[in-house]
Amino acid sequence: MKKGLVFRSTGKHYEVLIEDVMLSCSLRGKIRLSGLRTTNPIAAGDWVQVEVAEDGKSGNIISIEERKNYIIRKSVNLSKEAQIIASNITRAYLV
Repeated sequence: MKKGLVFRSTGKHYEVLIEDVMLSCSLRGKIRLSGLRTTNPIAAGDWVQVEVAEDGKSGNIISIEERKNYIIRKSVNLSKEAQIIASNITRAYLV
């Protein structure tokens, strides 16, 4: 397993940067976060543990490291859930 940074989250597919190589990853099993009811379990900026496939271009996300902070919004649909836009943010600009 290797540690990587999630750059993009689109549906069930994630682009993860590991050692200067961008991998196309997917979730392995269900990943739940303690106490958060969100539509997306992983967001851009999350640090994750990845099991890299033999081809070296893809992998499976095994676990998520604890978030330091995040930006959240109400989900677009009518549910009472929220959507995490980004996590582990060090700098933000309002335009």
